[in-house]
Amino acid sequence: MQLSLNSPSVEKLGEDGQRTLAVIAFLPQGLNEVLAGYLLPSLPQVDTICDVLCMQCLVYRQDGFIRMLAPIRHYVRDSLLPPDTTCLQEIRTFYYNTVNSCSEERDSHADIIIVDHLNIEHVVAFDLTHIPEGTYDACWQFLECLEWHLPRPTTLIPAIFNIIENSSTRGDKAFCLWKLGSLYCALSQFKEAMQAFQAAEQLYLIVGHHEMVACCIYPCADIYTCQGRFIQSQQVLEDFQHSDSWQHISETTKACVWFFLQRAKMFTFTTSVDELFVNFLGESIWGLRSKICHWRAKHFYEGDIVQVEMHLKDLLLQCPNTGYFDSDARREALEALAEVAFCRGSLSDAMHRLQEIVEMFEGHDTRNVLWYAVWKGVVASNQGHHDLAREIIQKASGPFPFYALPSTHTFLHKSYGLACIELNAGEYDRAVSHFTATIEGCDIQGHLDYKAFSIRGLGEIAFEKGDFASAAQRFTETLSMCTEMGVPPRKLHGIPFDALPERFEGWTLFVEGRSPFMNVDM
Repeated sequence: MQLSLNSPSVEKLGEDGQRTLAVIAFLPQGLNEVLAGYLLPSLPQVDTICDVLCMQCLVYRQDGFIRMLAPIRHYVRDSLLPPDTTCLQEIRTFYYNTVNSCSEERDSHADIIIVDHLNIEHVVAFDLTHIPEGTYDACWQFLECLEWHLPRPTTLIPAIFNIIENSSTRGDKAFCLWKLGSLYCALSQFKEAMQAFQAAEQLYLIVGHHEMVACCIYPCADIYTCQGRFIQSQQVLEDFQHSDSWQHISETTKACVWFFLQRAKMFTFTTSVDELFVNFLGESIWGLRSKICHWRAKHFYEGDIVQVEMHLKDLLLQCPNTGYFDSDARREALEALAEVAFCRGSLSDAMHRLQEIVEMFEGHDTRNVLWYAVWKGVVASNQGHHDLAREIIQKASGPFPFYALPSTHTFLHKSYGLACIELNAGEYDRAVSHFTATIEGCDIQGHLDYKAFSIRGLGEIAFEKGDFASAAQRFTETLSMCTEMGVPPRKLHGIPFDALPERFEGWTLFVEGRSPFMNVDM
């Protein structure tokens, strides 16, 4: 190694050669060949230097980067000084300007971040440790860029949580934590998201930023709702409404809090449907979504399906159709119409509505593409097209292996959807495997709803096989979970696509105490 470093051609490079080696060793991906001149303007001969280093086998070219083998990297780090302040500042300036210029639209800045994301992340982590005061904006902006263009876990978590708190840093640290929570929500890793939001909330309470306190609380409440923890969701939001912060937030934020509170109540069926989503119907941001969810709730509460569909179609016409970046109300309306179509037996119409949602998110939101593809698979299975159902989900899952991790909410959704498809197809062994995987994932994440659905599914399989004792045991577990969730047993499946076909009637017989469960103590 030292012989290569002492070779005449390397020594001829002088200090610039050592500076280049130090930079390549510092950056985990190596030096981007195309961007080298922009990253290191103080080294105008950087391309020539890299050629010489390649000839001496100190570095190599791969996938557009000048890289080092790990043993050489360690040797260079131990033998040479770290990158000098000039090189570090140049790298920092280029990367941070790129991050600052990035937007939700895919452009050249986004392309750079997608290619150099590990390098940028490393520089941010390094700076948070060494010069934190100048790094907070770059930190949250980078997290935002990841969420938009390259959703993945980040190694910045320890660096962000370890930011020293004082009067000048609390707000900045809180916003980095909030962006971290937002990223992990996009990844459907709710445990990590909750930790970040709760840590940010405490800091915002200290600095008295009540709007951001609310922006930390309602995502946590919505996570509880997504987990089937409806009672906890209501408690969190109602406690906030009785806190000092409630008097200091805007009407729009109050409307947001009310919206998520009503969403949790909708699944517990403890509030009159006429009282759901009616608090802020005229509010400019949340009003339209509230109207849509009011009629969706009417459907859940078994209102007139024809009237519900008519109102939802009218509301759909009021939804902006300007693409992904203004999609919430339209998605809500299309989803509600898909549910209505599914329940009235118009499966092709349900499939069409779900496909409209998929098309809204394609190229923008990988999680939602897979989410609605799973429901398309469920609809196809109900049409009797079981192979097509599996193919739809497999095709949608292919580009996103991250969502195959049991630690993600999307894994639970997909696994349970596949279980329902296999149950429909009569492939009970496969269904048991998927139901079991879903239960195990729920235990990792603390989810109640998919666990209850899956235990009920196992009970239905036992019932179909005539093993009524095992079925009763499974249904008793499900009943206990209904109590924990705050859900009436007859309303276990709030969302129609999560419900099992009516021919699987073991749960209904159990809840109603009919044969063969007449002697079961509930």
